[in-house]
Amino acid sequence: MSEAAASPDGSPGTTRVSIASGPLVGPVLRRVVGMLAARADLPLDRLDDAVLVADLIASRAPAHVAAPVVDVDLETGDRTLFLRVGPLRPGGGDALIVDAAVPGVGNVIEQLADDISVEPEGDAEYLHVRLAYPA
Repeated sequence: MSEAAASPDGSPGTTRVSIASGPLVGPVLRRVVGMLAARADLPLDRLDDAVLVADLIASRAPAHVAAPVVDVDLETGDRTLFLRVGPLRPGGGDALIVDAAVPGVGNVIEQLADDISVEPEGDAEYLHVRLAYPA
């Protein structure tokens, strides 16, 4: 099961997607990220980058979440998309980043994201990713 919530007035804001760990994480997250990257007015190459990052997060996050669901908060800005993934188990944020390495290519999230950080919150932590296109 997945659910999404956005700002009540329909204006751009934070969208939360909660997806049960399993085969739907990738397809759901890919579509939501694609829609919001377009809303953020990212050019096509950066939109593709955002979808690729979403695919990697979707495939790696279920092994590191602290719950049976993968929660992703997404926020759009001017030519910018922010993702917040979690709650992750302690050490899960760094492990998720390490797991994003693709043989022969390297760490795709580190190569494509403009900023990556892992922030502790209570007993869990959250992966923060920013993708942007300079105006």
